[in-house]
Amino acid sequence: MVLIIGDYTALIGDPSGRSETRPMLSPEQIAANANTYFEQVDLVLDRQRMEVRYNSEWLAGNDCGRRPSPDGQGDTAAVLQREDFAERIKAGTAIGAHEILYPFNQAYDSVAVNADVELGGTDQLFNLLFGREIQKAYGQEPQDIAVFPLLEGTDGVQKMSKSLANYIGISEPPEEIYGKTCRFPMRSSRVRTPDLRLGRQAAG
Repeated sequence: MVLIIGDYTALIGDPSGRSETRPMLSPEQIAANANTYFEQVDLVLDRQRMEVRYNSEWLAGNDCGRRPSPDGQGDTAAVLQREDFAERIKAGTAIGAHEILYPFNQAYDSVAVNADVELGGTDQLFNLLFGREIQKAYGQEPQDIAVFPLLEGTDGVQKMSKSLANYIGISEPPEEIYGKTCRFPMRSSRVRTPDLRLGRQAAG
């Protein structure tokens, strides 16, 4: 098992499901976040049995983000047609060039570790499938992917996310976890799943 810490891609910020450009993190913020990841991972996985990699190893200081495939080609049209970007274009909301590059950078992670299986939430479906396409461009066998439904946040509306302040952290004190669980609203809503157009292309 390989655990990839996206210290380089965190400088950009994943635009998946975002209606506006998210603020870029400083190296200090990224390092602090990485430490919290380890605190949580150590509660459920044996770190001695996994390989920990930082994607700055292969993305920083080279042109992988600008030229993710050997022939310099990438399906930029597919990136711009993804549902969240398409909605922002329709609404006249700005999309940063660094956000367009994000899927290419994340996809190259799969090439760098020659991934055979990648796990993620349904909000990452586009990025995971895009990783398959970039792997093909490098002559690798495309990875299998496993996606899981997103947890609903404590607000009962949006996905559970630290940035949305509606999450329950597994490293929090038990009484805090219990209190947050009891405060879940007594109703159900669904987190919107991502556009599957690239999925249909990959399956074809």
